[in-house]
Amino acid sequence: MKKTLFLFSSAFLCLIANAQEETPKQKLQQAIADKFPFARVFDVKYTQYLPQDFDNKLLGSDFISGHINNRSKLNVAANIPIIMKSKWNLTASASYKYERAELERVKDFTGLPQSFYNTSHDFHYLSAALSFTGYTSLFKKTLVYNASVIADGTEKDAQRIKGFAGASIVLKANEKTKMTVGLIVVLDPASPVPATPTFSLEHKFISGWIADIIVPQRVFLKHDILSNGRLSLGTELVSDGFYLNTSAPGFAKVYDYRQIELRSGATYEHWFTKGLIGTVKLGFANVFNARITERGKSINDYIFSSTQNGTGYFSLGFSYDPFTKK
Repeated sequence: MKKTLFLFSSAFLCLIANAQEETPKQKLQQAIADKFPFARVFDVKYTQYLPQDFDNKLLGSDFISGHINNRSKLNVAANIPIIMKSKWNLTASASYKYERAELERVKDFTGLPQSFYNTSHDFHYLSAALSFTGYTSLFKKTLVYNASVIADGTEKDAQRIKGFAGASIVLKANEKTKMTVGLIVVLDPASPVPATPTFSLEHKFISGWIADIIVPQRVFLKHDILSNGRLSLGTELVSDGFYLNTSAPGFAKVYDYRQIELRSGATYEHWFTKGLIGTVKLGFANVFNARITERGKSINDYIFSSTQNGTGYFSLGFSYDPFTKK
């Protein structure tokens, strides 16, 4: 979940830097919400994956392998502005995720069936954040800076407090092209890297397509279709995870599962009415980093790793934001 901070904060700073160049503030908020769905005032999303195979290792040795069936996620998020000033604002956010998966045909490294693991697993993850965002200028360029504090845990216990701070500056902004660069510092001793640069580029082509690039989070091509819709084609990094409790002797009580997916496919968004947007996603997901570490430890200091085959996915969501416009 540490890389979640990188992916979200880099996109967040790039978007608000681009939007601030346009002012007034309402356009700023609308741009953030329009391009990053879970930054809207209210967002709910259901994701279903097709079956896939897995191969797990424990403490560096082969452990179990099998089949994942009926894997799904339900995400609910809210972002509420608390204080809105001309040069800064304060926002409170909360999110909840329910994840479920069924394991089948599990066997150990010798090939013997392990029916004990053939069961469904349910996980709950909750988080709350307080975010401060300020606006100023540097060398006659728009500069946006942000600091956020995040607390997360399960439905039973709070687990960790972490955060990030960063800034992004607008290098170019005209009718066709917007470009920003920035830096994110992760305030978490468990993070594998303390900081990362960010870059964003939005360019409108004569054909009507828009290139939307935010490094390291996504690369999209977008185009308005029909009278109330928008189609997006591209690839994005999605970081996810949850906490695990165990009473096994010789192990810690709480562990942190973290997973990074590369999702490629198509997204269709439809404006039903002012502020209400429906979203459908179809594509292919590749998990290239899935590890379990002791709570508070770096992702590089893991005890468990999982290799999973790529699989298809489908996502349906609805969001509401009074600042969203067609």
